[in-house]
Amino acid sequence: MNYKTLKTIIILLLSLNVYSQNNSGIVKYEVTLNFTLEDIVAEEQKQKKELKTMRKIISESKKSEVVLKFEATQAISSVSKRIKVNEEKNGTDFVYSRAGRDKKFVTNIIVKSNHMQECKVLEKCYLIQQPKLDWKLTQETKIIGGYLCYKAINISSNNKKKKSIAWYTPNVPASFGPKQYFGLPGLILELEEAAVIFKAKEITLNLKNKIVFEIIDGIKITKEAYNKKVKAAYSGFYKN
Repeated sequence: MNYKTLKTIIILLLSLNVYSQNNSGIVKYEVTLNFTLEDIVAEEQKQKKELKTMRKIISESKKSEVVLKFEATQAISSVSKRIKVNEEKNGTDFVYSRAGRDKKFVTNIIVKSNHMQECKVLEKCYLIQQPKLDWKLTQETKIIGGYLCYKAINISSNNKKKKSIAWYTPNVPASFGPKQYFGLPGLILELEEAAVIFKAKEITLNLKNKIVFEIIDGIKITKEAYNKKVKAAYSGFYKN
């Protein structure tokens, strides 16, 4: 290795280090239902029947909080707080479930991937590769927390009725968001899924101290391969 090549590598490493320090942050999102009782009433009028399950979800669902920690090339998203409900009495906590439950989502910008850690379904922990997202960028804007944000639509979503919508800000050049959402030219400050909405309530940028990411262990696997393992492990359930 000659001196010129070595000098170039050192400069690149130093630049990456500076960028990593300056492009770091923590975002706390409040997660709530993305529909109201008025929406349910309107849907009941369309279907001409009472939607008891949806009414129960609205009356019993509580808020959750998701925290996104990121640096230049990586990020981890997970639920940090939830207002607990008695799931044995009231059923599954709908908002907590849609927020990600106890799962952790790991994003790596270098390889453009997102993996979800799942440790409870099978006997081992798995890092399940999430499908790649295809975004449609628009010129629609709104202000969130003092940041100018642009609307992007996840056109790769399988939901035909309502695609996920992200509001991102190019003012923060971090291509991350909650859960498996990433790949936009800016930080996601609001995310609208069919059932829940993530809204940034606290944004801390350019941290003085380097973020220490916890080690997220697991066997890397595709979503298709993982689903096959689950069906094999619970074959009796799937036959019924």
